[in-house]
Amino acid sequence: KAMKVFYLAHPYGGDEKNVEDAKRIVKKLVKECPHTVFLSPLQATGFYYKDIPYINGMDHCIELLKRCDELLLCKGWQDSKGCCMEYAAAQIVHKPISFLEDILPTV
Repeated sequence: KAMKVFYLAHPYGGDEKNVEDAKRIVKKLVKECPHTVFLSPLQATGFYYKDIPYINGMDHCIELLKRCDELLLCKGWQDSKGCCMEYAAAQIVHKPISFLEDILPTV
């Protein structure tokens, strides 16, 4: 049986502390849900955040999101332009959306 793949939407804004927070969250998630894959675009694409125009970077993120089974939103997503774009993209294609606090209440 194929594993479900969650796209982890975490605020970034070029702040490396957010990258570290996303890593910490993914490490907890893989322990709690060992048969699930968690894709963090901050780790997958964040290293070239300043090398291409913002909208092109978001196009890369949305493409990754399309290939995942579900969107997982982290705390503060409503205040993040990128997370709001990811949320809207998931809504448009009727992709399931979850919230991190429902899976890991203590994060």
